[in-house]
Amino acid sequence: MSTSRKPDPLSDLPAGQRADQVGMYHWDTRAARWTWSSEIFQMYGYQAGAVEPGLELVTKHGHPTDRRQLAAVFDEARRTGEPFSAQQRILAADESTRAVVVVGDVEVEAGETIGVHGYYVDLTTARVREAEQLSELAGEAAGLQRAMASRATIEQAKGMIMLAYGHDSAAAFELLIRVSQQSNTKLRDLADRLVEAVHAAGRPPEQARAYLETVLARLSGPEDV
Repeated sequence: MSTSRKPDPLSDLPAGQRADQVGMYHWDTRAARWTWSSEIFQMYGYQAGAVEPGLELVTKHGHPTDRRQLAAVFDEARRTGEPFSAQQRILAADESTRAVVVVGDVEVEAGETIGVHGYYVDLTTARVREAEQLSELAGEAAGLQRAMASRATIEQAKGMIMLAYGHDSAAAFELLIRVSQQSNTKLRDLADRLVEAVHAAGRPPEQARAYLETVLARLSGPEDV
């Protein structure tokens, strides 16, 4: 008596993830004979029928940094009779790297494994896109950090103008923009130079400092009733 169920090649994929292609395989363990569909040959970088499929070929094209090699997964399924699902990478004959999910079920007869069958699911495009998205996010984060740093410098420059000229925030910003346009200098660069120049003086102008101290003293006192 034999027992077999059809493995679902897409059941272990993350939500929303799509496969490039799906290929079927069968391993007749008694005859030591493998059958691959054309899609699996392509995943390994070969024309269909160009090589003899088997554990040796699977081992040859296993990614060296994958802790669990696919050939070992197949052999364990043969020994235990347990179905499996494994995410692996293939170093293909055309020197490309393929990211695949391999699912399989075991055919057992009279307590003996007689075959292993299932699917290869190629996820390479999805994995590449995922890496691209991570890179894009990293670039956006770096850009955001630069933008925040620019804004902080511009706000500091605005504060200096507001204190020195008695401008409100909008007027101080308009003054910065006008000088930026007249000098053909980027706004951030202008703000950087202004802040640097004031800091290089060692202390704020005496009149501005005295005025600031007067205002702070008044604000820190008790409120008028």
